[in-house]
Amino acid sequence: MASRRRTLLKVIILGDSGVGKTSLMNQYVNKKFSNQYKATIGADFLTKEVQFEDRLFTLQIWDTAGQERFQSLGVAFYRGADCCVLVYDVNSMKSFDNLNNWREEFLIQVNYFP
Repeated sequence: MASRRRTLLKVIILGDSGVGKTSLMNQYVNKKFSNQYKATIGADFLTKEVQFEDRLFTLQIWDTAGQERFQSLGVAFYRGADCCVLVYDVNSMKSFDNLNNWREEFLIQVNYFP
C-alpha cells in the first residue's frame, strides 16, 4: 500500500464582525449550527482532514474577530496562511463593500504582490 502524502494548509476566515465566520467554520468542520454564538475574542481554529485524489490535506481553519480592535493580531494571525475565505452578510451591503479591504490586508500581510 502506497503511503499518502499529507499537506498542512492554513486557511483564514476574514470578514466584518457578525457576518457568520464562526458559524461557517463550525458547519464545515463539525456539521453543526448554533444560533447562540458569542463574538469571537481574538482568534480560534479547527482542523479538518480532506482527501483529494491521492493526497491527504489537513486544513487548519482559523477564525478571527471581525472587530477592528483585534486587527493588531495581524502578523501572527496571517503568518503562514495559504489562503483566505472572505465572508459577508447578504443583508449588509457594507460588509460586502468591506471585502476588498479584507482582501487587501490579507495580500499585504502574506507579502503577496502580483
